[in-house]
Amino acid sequence: MLRIQPMLIVTDIQNVDTQGGPLVLAMGCFDGVHLGHQKVISTAVDQAEKLGGEAWVYTFNPHPAKVLVPHKAPRLISAEPCRLRQMEALGVQGIIETPFTLEFAKLSPEAFLKDLIARAPSLAGVVCGQDWSFGCRAAGNFQTLEKFGKAHGFTATAIAPVMDGEYKISSTTIRKAIINGDIPMASKLLGRPFSLFGKVVEGKKIGRELGYPTANIDPDNELLPGNGVYAAYTLPQTSEVKNQESGIRNQESKLSPAPCSLTAGYPSAVFIGTRKTFGCQQHVIESYLLDFDGDLYGKTLEVVLIEKTRDIHPFPSREALIEQIKKDVARIRDLLSRHR
Repeated sequence: MLRIQPMLIVTDIQNVDTQGGPLVLAMGCFDGVHLGHQKVISTAVDQAEKLGGEAWVYTFNPHPAKVLVPHKAPRLISAEPCRLRQMEALGVQGIIETPFTLEFAKLSPEAFLKDLIARAPSLAGVVCGQDWSFGCRAAGNFQTLEKFGKAHGFTATAIAPVMDGEYKISSTTIRKAIINGDIPMASKLLGRPFSLFGKVVEGKKIGRELGYPTANIDPDNELLPGNGVYAAYTLPQTSEVKNQESGIRNQESKLSPAPCSLTAGYPSAVFIGTRKTFGCQQHVIESYLLDFDGDLYGKTLEVVLIEKTRDIHPFPSREALIEQIKKDVARIRDLLSRHR
């Protein structure tokens, strides 16, 4: 799809101006924008292109489970910059982040859909996952959507689950892989490398004392990998907020970060966990950028994880730890050289 301006983000579908053209929505939570989610979104983009219209993602903020069952709410797989970047790469014109509140959750499926077409009269199609549900107590399903669409002039398309062999690709499976440190599996199901985003903050400078200065990262991600040492690439990030321009079309818009380019990243050894050798109980994410010498404090980094290389455990002495770090760096350098 030809993009004439950066992807937009609005909180009200009424602010979507397709300039008279048809609107196709990809509906869902898209917490990881994994291969299954990508199929939903790309189908909406294809339909919009055929109609000469625009494709937008329709999602909720926060995730409905955080409002309805906060004690059971899943941790979102990807940080917001990663989700936005992936959606933009798929060709959508923008994202509608509908505020999800307890009052909104009380809407019946029919009331939700009536409000939707009232606010978006150019709606021509809705694409969702086969098992997507909506409305109060999740009473609405694809059949509800399809029936309503036929009565009100828009098409409804259900996308079957994307499979990995005989298993369905799901957010649950990806979460388990990440928590278990199985980054190659998570990346395979996501359709891209798994990344951590965060700002570099002041640490205890233990790595510097050992001869391996690290960037101590305060993560934006809700879901963190299991403890261990990981081979990774670390990339500085830049973001920009787009100024409001004339017309409702640019209201609430912003740019997502530039696409991840591993060739622009620094090969890194990443430590995730607690520093048991030093008796520290604080959970940390530290990235040692190989062959890098510079000040990263206050900068936002993307850490693209490639593979877990070992579990962590306490060492009998500082010297023993330093010797292990030397081995870690050598192994990671070799692994990443082959990975490129």
